[in-house]
Amino acid sequence: MECLKCYNDMFIDYIVFNIERIDYDLDIKKLPAYVCSACNETYIEEEEMKKIFETIKELDKRIEKLKLRK
Repeated sequence: MECLKCYNDMFIDYIVFNIERIDYDLDIKKLPAYVCSACNETYIEEEEMKKIFETIKELDKRIEKLKLRK
């Protein structure tokens, strides 16, 4: 794969992906992603992003349920 930013080669590596929300932070460790060998730009596959968004939606629902318990 070629980097869209600098056009150098990319390789698959594992990254830490952090999501900061109002009520929680989520760190996903060892997420496979393409990383540019020159500029370190990262690209995450569409399928992985879909899974991440599904996870966030579910976490948001569960957090809301916990908040309602108070």
